[in-house]
Amino acid sequence: MAIQPIETRYKGHRFRSRLEARWAVFMDHLGVPWQYEPQGYVVDGQPYLPDFLVWPDTDCAFWLEIKGTFPGKDELTKARGLAQGTGITAYVYWAKPEPPAPDLSHLTDSEYCGFDEDGYVWTDDAGWREYPTLPPAWQRDLWPTAFRFDPGERAAKRKDKSGFWWWTDCPHCGRALIKSQGQVGWCPAYDHLDWDARMEKFGSPYPSFAHRSPRLLAAYQAATSARFEHGESGA
Repeated sequence: MAIQPIETRYKGHRFRSRLEARWAVFMDHLGVPWQYEPQGYVVDGQPYLPDFLVWPDTDCAFWLEIKGTFPGKDELTKARGLAQGTGITAYVYWAKPEPPAPDLSHLTDSEYCGFDEDGYVWTDDAGWREYPTLPPAWQRDLWPTAFRFDPGERAAKRKDKSGFWWWTDCPHCGRALIKSQGQVGWCPAYDHLDWDARMEKFGSPYPSFAHRSPRLLAAYQAATSARFEHGESGA
């Protein structure tokens, strides 16, 4: 029996799946600019039409490829080539539009870094499983959400490994971006400050979780509750 997703209309676009449309609703709720299938490419001889270009024409632009299941090798190869060919970071994202983790703001520095005696190993589709490396305890029951592929020299520094890439609501610049473990991390608001001034004004950047702000939670709710009757939407 052949089965395929129902195409869904939203904001004048015909999305190939309802999941893609829900992520568009999510980004709209956050005021995040996006373009859907803006350009097709040939990657290593194969045609490729990536889903979203997010924050286009800005210094934080990235490709967002939405998958309903864990991606295959060919899908990852094309995304890697897309990042290298366009010079723009690409994410292959298979998580559902819902909060990826509970509130973790209570974690201490040592709990965030992880100092345990048990052994675990990472698997790309399921996260941490027992033996022989040491993840922080708070990560063990979480599931990876995406692969990230960087262009240029950054690609050599980052292994092709899935990770906890979460939408993050920066409290300093107000932008919603995908960041590792939902950490605020670096922000342009820091640029004019030395380390001491940055620490005094903003505090330590790690751990600094920002994956469950009221704005993000409302966006997830908007995405999951959006109605697309018979594959169509009047929005």
